[in-house]
Amino acid sequence: MRSDHRAAHDQAAFRDREALQVFVDACQVLVGQLDGREDESTALMRLILMRVLRGAEESSSQRATTNFRVARVVKYLEETFANPTIRLASAAQHVDVTPAHLDRLLKDHTGLTFLQQLRRIRMRHAERLLLTTVSSIKETAWACGYTSPGSFARDFRRVHRCSPREWRDLRIAVAAHFD
Repeated sequence: MRSDHRAAHDQAAFRDREALQVFVDACQVLVGQLDGREDESTALMRLILMRVLRGAEESSSQRATTNFRVARVVKYLEETFANPTIRLASAAQHVDVTPAHLDRLLKDHTGLTFLQQLRRIRMRHAERLLLTTVSSIKETAWACGYTSPGSFARDFRRVHRCSPREWRDLRIAVAAHFD
């Protein structure tokens, strides 16, 4: 019973960190949109967003989980997601557990399996690249650790219900509307 409560708590904390990460990503995009503008309200908004981003960086560096292996493997995935050869076995070896045990730990503490966690990290990075660069979809796929633009597009469509190009075009149109 206690481990169920701990797992539920870890999953809620993980969802909170995810929401914060989405907010931080949005703030980074807004800061980029505000660069170069000089009116007073824009400067104030930029200052607020920069403070939020600094606070978020500090809190994300102090991630709390009840299992040190989960924290280590999530950090490992965030640092190595662009490596297309990353596998459950190599991540498990990094934290000194069996692959099956690592997958179970991740599922219990984050609500996601190893592969789901890796895809989530890659998709979050892809979103940032699509918003902040003019890289092609193929280049974005490679930068996110995919060896095939087709599998990248398939995973992206599963998450966002549209292609990467449609997603980028929609975000650009929304940003242009607010300019």
